[in-house]
Amino acid sequence: MREYLTVSEVNKHIDHLMQTDVILSDLWLKGEISGFKHHRQSGHFYFTLKDQSSALGCVMFRSQARRASITPEDGMEVLARGTVSVYAVQGRYQLYVQELKPFGIGAWQLYLEKIRERCQAAGYFDAERKRPIPSMVNRVGIITSQDGAALQDILKVIRQRHPRCQVYLVHSAVQGNDAPRELAEGIRLLNQHGHSEVIILGRGGGSWEDLMPFNTEVVVEAVYNSRIPIITAIGHEVDYSLADLATDLRAATPTQAAVLAVPDMNQLESTVIRQQQRLVGAMDRLLSKNMERLDRTMMNKVWRDPLQLVKQREERLRQVGLRLDKTMKGLFEQRSANLALLTARLDGMSPLKTMQRGYAMVRSGQRIISRGEQVEIGDRLQVCLENADLSVEVRAKEAVSRWRG
Repeated sequence: MREYLTVSEVNKHIDHLMQTDVILSDLWLKGEISGFKHHRQSGHFYFTLKDQSSALGCVMFRSQARRASITPEDGMEVLARGTVSVYAVQGRYQLYVQELKPFGIGAWQLYLEKIRERCQAAGYFDAERKRPIPSMVNRVGIITSQDGAALQDILKVIRQRHPRCQVYLVHSAVQGNDAPRELAEGIRLLNQHGHSEVIILGRGGGSWEDLMPFNTEVVVEAVYNSRIPIITAIGHEVDYSLADLATDLRAATPTQAAVLAVPDMNQLESTVIRQQQRLVGAMDRLLSKNMERLDRTMMNKVWRDPLQLVKQREERLRQVGLRLDKTMKGLFEQRSANLALLTARLDGMSPLKTMQRGYAMVRSGQRIISRGEQVEIGDRLQVCLENADLSVEVRAKEAVSRWRG
């Protein structure tokens, strides 16, 4: 019989003791996170939980980490639920975390504030990118729990307002660790499907912890990236979540979300009927008015004796023709008289008339000579008479003063 144990045997024995221990097999541990690391390849979370005097190593495997309602950060005070076991390879014990959440309302508020700041910096809450909800919606996508009362409230209102509206339901957990991933996946699926004209995302009332999935970055980012407009209806009227800040429209309740999503077809049909009645009434009034006008027109004398109207128009045309002829004749005579007068005046001013009285025109080339200063002794000039042109040479010139009347 051996008098010793191997290291592996000791570690296995200790591990067995821990697994059979009632407290260590499933416990909630409070502490402050330190040295957090997210292993990108494996997807596991590694960190240490510590208090004022002690520390305990922790690991959260990828399957649990994906469903975590929070992303651990150094300095965050949390509650971690899990099992204490020995990591035989290194002979150290650690907490294998199954669930993780901030400790106390203050920690939750601090955690949410950090998420809000990151989402704000990423532009997820920008008002200018929000889209209007279509006014005439015939296809609605709903993301919520298929077992929740919120779904029944939404469907009831849709059936009342728009019985022929098509509804596409994506079931999702609305609380717990799996909810954020399923909610985000629901938004992705409806966008991929592409038939929905608007999406209702929501759940009924609950505690602030129940509503936490709608405060996660993965859900806020999914709401922001949706190509289809989203209406959020999360909890009661007083409940606000980060998803509400990113959505295109927030409804106070699931019932109000359905009201905002689809038109009231009964009201629209009533409006159409009223408008149709008004249109028919207006057409009747217009027809009656035109019929009355036609009756009055048909009673006019022209329709009883149309040739008389033609004779009147012929006589009027003849009178107008006579006046036009008279006017044109008078205008022609006036223009002829004016032309004769202008011709006589122009003839009186003709240079030829002046030459007939014994005057001559003196030129130097093309220039008319009218003063002695324009010529010099020896210049050759042309003297134009009525019936001859003379070429002369200036032999002398003398300045004289002519009388001017």
